[in-house]
Amino acid sequence: MTVHTPAPERPAARRHGNRRHGNRRHGNRRRALPAALVLALAAAATACGSDEPSRYSQTCGVVVDGSGSADASRTGFDAEAKLKATLQTFLSDKKCRKTSFAPITKVSEASKCQVSPLDLDPDTSKTADRERTRTAMRAVALSNALKLLRCAQKEEPGSDVLGGLSRIALSKPTGDDASFDVLVVSDFDQGDTDFRLGRQDLSTATNRRTVIDDFLKSHGKPKLSGADVYPVGYGMKYHTDTSRYEQFNAFWTELLEGRVKAHVNTTYRR
Repeated sequence: MTVHTPAPERPAARRHGNRRHGNRRHGNRRRALPAALVLALAAAATACGSDEPSRYSQTCGVVVDGSGSADASRTGFDAEAKLKATLQTFLSDKKCRKTSFAPITKVSEASKCQVSPLDLDPDTSKTADRERTRTAMRAVALSNALKLLRCAQKEEPGSDVLGGLSRIALSKPTGDDASFDVLVVSDFDQGDTDFRLGRQDLSTATNRRTVIDDFLKSHGKPKLSGADVYPVGYGMKYHTDTSRYEQFNAFWTELLEGRVKAHVNTTYRR
């Protein structure tokens, strides 16, 4: 009796095996794609869900002129009105954090008028509205600047602009790349015990250089190299006298930019 042995089904097994391996490969890809999507969506959710604004870091200064010309009169430049019109905008535009203040009086560096520096972006709880806090602190800065102005206006009449700049320079951060934005609310009409700008001969470049040399020798040079200075009320005494204004402007431009090496900006000049 002949026994018929069934032929082995190895090829079929191989085929099934190939399908199984293929399914594993395709299955791995299908599982990997959702994982990648989950990671991407998680990153996007983190970015969109974090509405905490970045912290401010800029150091700023505010110099307030309390001399007689700061009055709200026909011949004055009305320092109070200019502070109210520009200070909070300046602090917001420049993203100021640590902000210091200095007065301009007859002897600015020795003046007893002072207000403490402010942190305009202080640490708060995670649930606090940071923008609301900053807005409130800028309002405090304006209030303090007005207090400084009123104090300066009670001192002996005079306008030591250079001394006010030297005093605010003490707040300038150190380091070659450290920036410093300074708002100066003043008409820049220097008039202290030893130097009155209106009596100087500024008619020629040579004369101006001589006047500046003597002025800096007697009063010292503010350490504001690299700082950005934003005058408000600048030269208002001469707004109807073009020739005198040009001499006045040439004097301060050479002094602040040429000698002190500061950058003078007209953004808030009015």
